[in-house]
Amino acid sequence: MSSEESSQASSIRSTLHDGGGVPKSINEMPVLNGHRSRLSRYNFRRPSETGRSQRSTSRAQGDIDDDDDEANNNASIDSHSLNRILTERFDVEDAMRLESNIDGAKTGQPAINAEDEGQQYEDGGQIVSKVFTNRSTGHLDLPPDGGYGWVCCICVTLIMFSTWGSNSAFGVYLAYYLNNGVFPGASKYDYAIIAGLTVALGQGLAPISTLLMRLWGLKIPMYIGIIFLFAGFMLASFATKLWQLYLTQGVLVGIGISLSFAPATTVLPGWFLKKRSACIGISFMGTGAGGVTYTLAVNKLIQETGHQNWPLRMMAIACAITCLVSAILVKQRIPLKPTGSKSWLVIKQQFQLTISARVAKMYSVNLVAAWFTLSLFGYNLMVFTLSPYAVARGLSPHQASILTTALNAAQTLGRPAMGLLGDRFGRMNVTVILTVTLTIFLFAFWLPSHTFIQLLFFSICVGACIGVANVMSTVLVADFVQPSDFIPAWSYVMGSGAPALLVCEVVAQALTTEKNPTNPYIHTQIFAGLCFFCALLLVLLLREYSVRKKLESKINSFDSWVHHENSHDGISEKECSSHDRELGKNRLRERDLVSPGLKNYFRRMCHPMKV
Repeated sequence: MSSEESSQASSIRSTLHDGGGVPKSINEMPVLNGHRSRLSRYNFRRPSETGRSQRSTSRAQGDIDDDDDEANNNASIDSHSLNRILTERFDVEDAMRLESNIDGAKTGQPAINAEDEGQQYEDGGQIVSKVFTNRSTGHLDLPPDGGYGWVCCICVTLIMFSTWGSNSAFGVYLAYYLNNGVFPGASKYDYAIIAGLTVALGQGLAPISTLLMRLWGLKIPMYIGIIFLFAGFMLASFATKLWQLYLTQGVLVGIGISLSFAPATTVLPGWFLKKRSACIGISFMGTGAGGVTYTLAVNKLIQETGHQNWPLRMMAIACAITCLVSAILVKQRIPLKPTGSKSWLVIKQQFQLTISARVAKMYSVNLVAAWFTLSLFGYNLMVFTLSPYAVARGLSPHQASILTTALNAAQTLGRPAMGLLGDRFGRMNVTVILTVTLTIFLFAFWLPSHTFIQLLFFSICVGACIGVANVMSTVLVADFVQPSDFIPAWSYVMGSGAPALLVCEVVAQALTTEKNPTNPYIHTQIFAGLCFFCALLLVLLLREYSVRKKLESKINSFDSWVHHENSHDGISEKECSSHDRELGKNRLRERDLVSPGLKNYFRRMCHPMKV
């Protein structure tokens, strides 16, 4: 057998033995941990005389080829490792660059046709080369995992700091508006819709922001977003009527957040591959840190000035300057050429690459979208209710603001940790554990808590894991779809939750009851806990699906190995070790596990496996 065939057989056995990173085809079998299987020492004899002659020649030249084989094996190991890392951490910019680097993107057609779905992994494991090949030079140009990328990481962190971080301060404004009757005739539902507008537009318009980025480039949408963000906060400080507040602090700020943060988050994957989880985790720290900073600053200014005008102006100036400096400094390592918007045909083609009805029919994508929506719904219910609940329990507004600060501070550390734990123990496993933890915290910790110390510890504990939907949504999409479907699936998940987020705070206010003066938010608390409980059920369904697909892939890999052995006359019964027989028994147990039946369904849901 040739060295290439031996390496292939060894790679398959290594994959079957380790049980992790199961490939989708024989051509992409990774050599895990740099170890070759014991099978590589066997000679799989062909019956032909030509084969025996070739093996004799190969042995005669063995000493000459040893060094070349070792170099090729090391290169193969590194290539497979990079492929595995990229597929596990696939992101928006990777999908955009993939479409840019293949012929389909030039004609505006999908990178891979529907009937060819799944074939790009069967093309020699070339996903890294397809994404990171420099079109101008034709050479593979891998991310440096450092250098100017750290500057971009800081810039993205600052943008998150002044977009989603600044939005965390709305809870302070909400409490002030409700308690002081700032706008005559405004009800609690009006302020709730304004809060929902900011979140719904900021999250729901993210796919449109990436579409504009593909049409106009990275910087133009960001600059437009900064203008909207500045105008929203500044004009809100002069608002005297309710409809003005709707348009400024609601619509303008929401659009500004989306246009500013969405393009910025696509930059980091171009700079980092092996360290991608670490740098994206650092960027997530900006949300929590911004929430701490702006919440404290707004609360202090409202106390000193007695109105909301100067706090809003402060936020307009601070957010605009921070985002503007970051937008100037941030850049793509290899800029993607914008398509332009002079032709309606080009706009239509790019829209079709971003929005696709096909992904809405995918079982796994719908589960991720529903889980993401429910988790964000529960998140916003809890965040916007925490401060008013504390005041209703007898705490001072200052103590209530400290709770919000503690929550955001815990997110600063919790969000990066989620990504690292997901890489270590499996993203799906960590998502299940965090969702279970949140469900328990909201029912068993929040409901009975009524003192400042109790609520402070609750804020810290919940803050450490409350951002699970924001952190895990993108990587879960990458786990369940092909790269050709990633952007449409990501857009579908991001956009599907926008209507629910719009009415989130309205639901929170509608569930308050004045008949229970000691805790008017009891129904809101229960509903938030139910949101996370339903999200838990959905993520368990996702885990069953993921485990089933991984087991089926392992079984298919084993069958491919058996076929490979049989095609080369296999090995004798004496040569089969006890480990080989145990491997076969494991595959039989896995075949039983993936067989139909309700019992097996729940067994797969709880099966111990890194997914």
